Amino acid sequence: MADTMDINRASAEELQRAFKVSEERARMILDRREQLGGFSSWEELKQVAGIDDVTVESLKDGGFIVVETGTPPRAKYG
Repeated sequence: MADTMDINRASAEELQRAFKVSEERARMILDRREQLGGFSSWEELKQVAGIDDVTVESLKDGGFIVVETGTPPRAKYG
C-alpha cells in the first residue's frame, strides 16, 4: 500500500497529483476544508462541488485518509 496522507494536511499540489483534479477543484477542496475546520468524514468531502463517490475512491486508492479531529486521532479508511 502507498504511504498515507491525511486529506486535512494535503496541499493543492498533492491533491492534484493524487487524483488528477484541476487546480480549481483542488482550491475548492482547500476552501471547504478551511470553512469546516477540516474534514471529519468522506461525506463532508463530497459536499464540494464535483466530488463524488468515484473521486473519493480515487483518493482512497491514492493513499489519502480522513483523520478525525479528536483525541486521540483515528484514521478512517472506509
